[in-house]
Amino acid sequence: MIPIKLELTNFLPYKDTQTLDFNGIHVACLVGDNGSGKSSLLEAMVWALWGKARDGKRSDDELIHHGETEMRVLLIFQLTGNKYRIVRQRKVGKSGQLVLALHVYDNSTESWRDLSEAGSRQTQRKIDELLCIDYDTFMNSAFVAQGRADEFTIKSPSNRKAVLASILGLDQWDIFQDRARQYSTDLNEDLRILDSDIESIDRDLSSRSDAESELSKAEASLAEIEKKTRVAEKDMADVEQARQGLAHTRRVIDDLTARIRQDESELSSVESELSSYSSEADKTVLEAELDNIKSRLSSLKTVEIESKDVLRQRTEASEYSARLKGENKILESEGNKLKSRIKMLDTATEPICPTCGQVLEGDSVMVHLQTELKERRSRYSTQRDSYEKLDEKVRSLDKTLSNLDQTLKEQNKLERRLAEVELRISNTVKMSENFASMEARRKRWQDNLVEDRNKLNEMEIEQARHTSSIQASEERQKHLNDLRGQQRLWTEKVGSARQKISALDNLVERRKSRVVERDRVADQIGIYSELYDAFGKEGVPAMIIEAAVPEIENTTNELLGKMTYGRMNVRFDTQRALKSGDTKETLDIKIADDLGTRNYELYSGGESFRVNFAIRIALSKLLARRSGAQLQTVVIDEGFGTQDSLGRQKLVEAINTIQDDFKRVLVITHIDELKDIFPVRINIVKTSEGSKIALG
Repeated sequence: MIPIKLELTNFLPYKDTQTLDFNGIHVACLVGDNGSGKSSLLEAMVWALWGKARDGKRSDDELIHHGETEMRVLLIFQLTGNKYRIVRQRKVGKSGQLVLALHVYDNSTESWRDLSEAGSRQTQRKIDELLCIDYDTFMNSAFVAQGRADEFTIKSPSNRKAVLASILGLDQWDIFQDRARQYSTDLNEDLRILDSDIESIDRDLSSRSDAESELSKAEASLAEIEKKTRVAEKDMADVEQARQGLAHTRRVIDDLTARIRQDESELSSVESELSSYSSEADKTVLEAELDNIKSRLSSLKTVEIESKDVLRQRTEASEYSARLKGENKILESEGNKLKSRIKMLDTATEPICPTCGQVLEGDSVMVHLQTELKERRSRYSTQRDSYEKLDEKVRSLDKTLSNLDQTLKEQNKLERRLAEVELRISNTVKMSENFASMEARRKRWQDNLVEDRNKLNEMEIEQARHTSSIQASEERQKHLNDLRGQQRLWTEKVGSARQKISALDNLVERRKSRVVERDRVADQIGIYSELYDAFGKEGVPAMIIEAAVPEIENTTNELLGKMTYGRMNVRFDTQRALKSGDTKETLDIKIADDLGTRNYELYSGGESFRVNFAIRIALSKLLARRSGAQLQTVVIDEGFGTQDSLGRQKLVEAINTIQDDFKRVLVITHIDELKDIFPVRINIVKTSEGSKIALG
């Protein structure tokens, strides 16, 4: 990964937007006061690539410039011949929005093509795949951080292997070893359970002979009971026939009983009809009654005529009486008027005619009025006597009509009786004609009744015989039922014994599968036991270290040779001989120069620093190579403050010596006298508006 352009907004000390263009830069130093933000530039690159701070501890919100709510970093870099652009943006807050975008530059269209996935996690995964290096490996390889160049060399020889293992990321093998141990523990528990299951199956299988013996006894007992049952069933065959015969006899008796009831009913009906024939056979009596009825009806004909005449008279008398009563009411009204006029004449001084209004002679008027009143009273009295007589006549006629009504009712009864007698006489004639056939029917039903009663007696005797036979077989039936109960019991025992043996057969198959599973688990335990040893410190990690040490040694000597013009080289000894003749695991650093070979601890500060620097660069290259990435950028944030003038010169010479091995070499320092030593200077200036970037 070779950085081309870095653009950051509101990131740590940088406010607003600051841009750093790496084009044309091979070796450069980042210069600025302490706290100005030199390391923050490199931290911005790391955050753009992996979304983490350089120390891996600070949250995203802590990276946002104080007082701002949003930060953004854009990084353009070159990788395997392609140019990529990453933009990572963050807003403050627990649920702050994170934006992550990945683009590749398309030379054919001279534009950026989006490679972003649906989510930020998926996009980050794609970035990791492109870089072929993770955050930890990048930090341990591309960064030579403050105070860590001698982290490896200052340790005691016995601890250097552990430090080297940590630098190489061999801690993962401890995790693998723990997993292998856990898998082995789990498998041993599975093995214990399988062994216990197999032992339990073996205990159950040991009872197979008892189960087979139990089945044999049960089958023998069942066969004996079945034999006895067949004999008893044969003995019961006659009884069953008797039961069937009894059932048949009962059905026949029921049928005969029903037929006898029908015979009796039919015979009773015929005899009843014949009885009625004999009671109505006296035709002479009926004819005499008929003549008597006709004679009485003839005499009653005059009553009907008389009734009509009386009714006419009553109507006429009633109507005349009503007319007389009406006329009397008029006479009474006129008489009252005459009385009033007479009274007026008696009281008047000059009588006036009520009709013409002329003055009348008093005596003549009075006489006239009294005469007229007398006439009306006479007519009224005569007519009253007449209508009273008429009312008496009406009452007499009503009584006569009532008597005539009773006579007419008797006439109606006689007419109905006449119709009945005529009908009976007619029926008597017909019955006389059918009497012979009815007698034949009565004889036939009497014969049927006698025959059916005889058959019923025979069937009742047959029923008694079957019943007696069945009652005699009750003991045999009870014995047969007992045998059948025993047969069911032994059948269940045979089934249970066979089921038990079948279960034991299944246990045999289960045991086979358990043994196969146990062998597989035992093999797995052996494999994980070997893996546990292989993942241990004396296993694969030791092999990696043994393979890495020569590579580190060669790279270190190559760099150290350039820095010392071939006067110094190192050798790593991984084992040390003991007086006892045994060997001890160690990692001694032997340094050879013009004065001979000595241990690392015996060299001065400047010389040891060059060794430290060469070893650190060698480790960085090793880490990058192991990750599958090519280390093309190195950042050195180390050592200048601890060196004297000569040491600083030597360190600069060392950096110049290795510059051809990298595309970008960035050196961080705050020492002013180093500003002009490197070809490019990147000045970081801290202001009230945030840190600013300027190329010098």
